[in-house]
Amino acid sequence: MSDIVESAGDLVKSVGKFSLAMSLLAARQITGLVRPKEASSVDDVTRAAGGHMSGVVRTAFAVGTNMQSGLVDAAFNAVGMGAKGLTPAGDTSKLVIPLPTMASRRVAGVKTVASGAVDHGVPQTELVQKLTQYQVEQQGRPIDAAKAVIGLWKSEGLATSIGKHLLPENSWADSRFPREVLPIAHVGFGSGSTEEMVFDVAKLNALFTATCAPNYLGFAYEGIGAILRIYERGFFKVMSGALGLIRLDAPDGPDPKNLFADYLKQFPPDQQRLIVHGYGRLVAFSNLNIYKAIQEATSFPTERWEGTVHGAAFAFAMMNSADMPNVLENSAIPFDRPIRAAFQNGLIYSQVFFDWYLPGLLEDWQPKGPLEAELIDHARREAAAARKRGYPLAMRLENPRS
Repeated sequence: MSDIVESAGDLVKSVGKFSLAMSLLAARQITGLVRPKEASSVDDVTRAAGGHMSGVVRTAFAVGTNMQSGLVDAAFNAVGMGAKGLTPAGDTSKLVIPLPTMASRRVAGVKTVASGAVDHGVPQTELVQKLTQYQVEQQGRPIDAAKAVIGLWKSEGLATSIGKHLLPENSWADSRFPREVLPIAHVGFGSGSTEEMVFDVAKLNALFTATCAPNYLGFAYEGIGAILRIYERGFFKVMSGALGLIRLDAPDGPDPKNLFADYLKQFPPDQQRLIVHGYGRLVAFSNLNIYKAIQEATSFPTERWEGTVHGAAFAFAMMNSADMPNVLENSAIPFDRPIRAAFQNGLIYSQVFFDWYLPGLLEDWQPKGPLEAELIDHARREAAAARKRGYPLAMRLENPRS
């Protein structure tokens, strides 16, 4: 019965997306564009329809499929057929962002990443200049996280393009790069390379070893996890295709069973954790709220909880950088202590990451609440350690909360 209901839910989602796609096509007065050979199922029609959209209509389609799927998920949650995982044990209102706000922030994030991306190779000198430019554009006092995120996302988009269109001269070990841009550049490069090489582990290992700056190598592996999530079958893959983040006909990724256990075992444990972290970022991006994202994260094998929740918190901070004081002050989420610690560590790390990109962000911060002040003090200590070390640790704290 559970399988039947789940299948019915998928069908309802597909029909909902199909209806939305057809409505938007009508709005653009597009007719006769979906040929029979393009469509063997309702979802095929939806994908084909999405391929004929552009601009605001294409964005509306992507957001609409996201929201319609979310509403169907909510209905099945109400009858006990929703996502499995740990259920919050208390108030879940404090970190819930209104649905229209979350939808607009998601789209803004994808569009900002896309604004930095190109569909061709970039000569090394131009690459250095552009990444430096994106970072310099966000400087100035007072520094805030929202400014940092704009530069980070544009840089990620450009670095993703380098992974897809690598030139022989491209190298992240180039001393002309400001060190501030290297963590996010390696994340994007890891994602783009994974897509280009279709998850081939041997090729990725060789490429990262030859191309990455040694102290930032881990960030490239983190980027693999984001593509694992994006290429996983589901509405988020359709949305990513509709927004142009990936090809509409993108192939399936590796077998997702037990959180890609067969794929992950090809990597050592530290890299597995980084890949899971990247996957967690996209878990947050593809769920309607952070509690739902954490519930999904805790449906995975137990040893993956910390990395996935940490990654989800990191992404939640990036999406909601304008609300960070409130997010930090209300970060004692009603989950078991290890999950709460992983979430708070991810939030702390996000501020260290932002401060590395725009030095002075944490210095300028004026906390108002006691928990916010405690977490910002922790972030300041970690940021100071990163400066002394000469580089930030890849998606982890030197001294995490427990």
